[in-house]
Amino acid sequence: MTASRMRKVWQIVSAGISYGLFGLGALVVGIFFRLMSPVTFIPADKKQRMIRWSIHKGCLLFIRIMRFFGLIRYRFHVESMKKARPGHIIIANHPSLIDVVLLLAVNEQMCCFVKSAVWNNFFTGAVVRQAGFIPNDAEQVLPMAAAKLEAGENILIFPEGTRTKEDNVIRFKRGAANMAVAVDAAIMPVTIECYPRALKKGDKWYDIPEGGPEFTLTSGELLVLGNCIDKTQPRPKQYRQLTKYLEEYYKNRIADVQSVAPVISGTQK
Repeated sequence: MTASRMRKVWQIVSAGISYGLFGLGALVVGIFFRLMSPVTFIPADKKQRMIRWSIHKGCLLFIRIMRFFGLIRYRFHVESMKKARPGHIIIANHPSLIDVVLLLAVNEQMCCFVKSAVWNNFFTGAVVRQAGFIPNDAEQVLPMAAAKLEAGENILIFPEGTRTKEDNVIRFKRGAANMAVAVDAAIMPVTIECYPRALKKGDKWYDIPEGGPEFTLTSGELLVLGNCIDKTQPRPKQYRQLTKYLEEYYKNRIADVQSVAPVISGTQK
């Protein structure tokens, strides 16, 4: 067996170990908090913080395991996100399979939208409910999100709705803009860079370039709606204006990155 073939086999094995440990950890957390769900002497808000902290630590451990195996590298420049006042929407572009894991690894207390399959699962359903997450198919999504934001929580949304396509062109749907305008919420933009592109839409979970891609997460300044759109316009026009503004923001940020030759450096947390 050639050296390159051996490296590829080891990469697949180590990726399998990483994802397997992640799945096992999620199962353990699911069982634990499923058993805790009927416990009444722990306040619901404390359970929520405990679960979100556990999810955060699990995601952080997962990316550290992947880094240990040489599957990925990462750099985080998210000081502005950590310092921003609470009660805002966090948005990010979506180049890879593990973007949400990376974001949860840098944010201890963040509300997410979850798919119905996760919401209705016997184990994960108990976890996401107690974590205060929002089902993405709920009839009252907007009021639920508004209540979270008014309570000082931060909600994560990927405006693309799915992973960025092969052409790397940013195409935003209006969901994030609609929510931001409806509840007058500020927006924290996070740019996710992945070089070389990996784990993109259509890729297998083990399709990882040799040496692993490097992820760089960079948060920008908090965007206040009054500085982005004309708030005197009718709501539908505000939705369109904000969606276009955010698309252009990300297109310009990504173009700036691509105009500079990537320098792959060491990893840092």
